[in-house]
Amino acid sequence: MNRLGLALQRVQNTFNRNADYYARKIGLTGTQMLIIEYLASFAQNKSIYQKDIEHEFNIRKSTATNVLRLMEEKDLITKKVDQHDTRLKAIILTEKAVKLGPKITNYFINSENSYAEILGTDTKKELVKNLQKLNEAISEK
Repeated sequence: MNRLGLALQRVQNTFNRNADYYARKIGLTGTQMLIIEYLASFAQNKSIYQKDIEHEFNIRKSTATNVLRLMEEKDLITKKVDQHDTRLKAIILTEKAVKLGPKITNYFINSENSYAEILGTDTKKELVKNLQKLNEAISEK
C-alpha cells in the first residue's frame, strides 16, 4: 500500500510501542514521558497549563484531563493555582519526575539520533517540515 495515512499510522504505532517499552522500564507510559520532557524543557521560566499540553500534543481536553490526573496520582506532577488568574492551575513537575528527566531526555535524544542516522539529517529535517505543513493544512480550524 502506498497510502500516506496508513504509512504514518504504522510509523506512529512503532514510535509509541518503542516509547511505551522504554517507559515501562521506569514505571511510566510513553505519553507521561512526553509530558515530563515537555514540562522539563521550560524549567522554571514559564508556567504551563493544561491548555498548553492540549495544544502541544494535539489532544482533546478530556484526554489531557485523564493523563494529568493519573500523573498527579502517581506523584509526577502537582497543580498550583495561578497568582494572576485563579481559574488556571500551573502544572509543575514533582521531584520524582525531575529525577526521571535525564533518563527520559536521553531516550528521546537517542531516538532522534537514530532517526537521523536512518534517514540522514537533511532528510529528517525536511520530513519534519513537511509533516508540520501537512498537519497545519488538514487540522480542524
